[in-house]
Amino acid sequence: MEAETQIKAALVNKDLVLQRLEERLWVMQAQAGDREAFGRLMARHERQLLYFLRRFIFSPEEAVDAHQEIWLDVFRGLSGLRSPEAFRVWLYRLAHARASRFVEREVQMGSITQPIDESHLETTEESFSPADAEAVHQALDRLPPNHREVLTLHYLRDLSLEEISAAISCPPGTVKSRLHHARIAMRRQLERNRYE
Repeated sequence: MEAETQIKAALVNKDLVLQRLEERLWVMQAQAGDREAFGRLMARHERQLLYFLRRFIFSPEEAVDAHQEIWLDVFRGLSGLRSPEAFRVWLYRLAHARASRFVEREVQMGSITQPIDESHLETTEESFSPADAEAVHQALDRLPPNHREVLTLHYLRDLSLEEISAAISCPPGTVKSRLHHARIAMRRQLERNRYE
């Protein structure tokens, strides 16, 4: 049984490596003017990018507008991207900047409140694997923006701590800490949701 698990993990890793290589190729082709390659990049990332934006921009119309603006920024700036392997990080850096501006504007207007400081939360490291995806999405929406961001990038976009650090322009140690506290906050929110 253990050998079977190791084989499955190796196949998943192989698929991930192949997807990353394919993406690098598409980036280089798109940089050379290949619109089909750009379309493949969009097709691979557009749903997840919109999901990421919707964690911060609750208005569907504004989230779609931000999504379109980011893809325009990508189209205009892709030729300046020096490392094709950095595409995902660069894409989410653009999305982070756009979402941050939106959140700051909403806080200034009083539409949303400042994120809650949850640095005092307990520090137990339990694994958490909820079966109900809808409950996870609802709980995620109730977390502070910095928690939603790291959880979404790490678990749903499979970015490493270093990639998240580059995408949101903060030290890896801070990302690790935010991820730790975000997991705790998510667990608590899921527990609260069960009793509501």
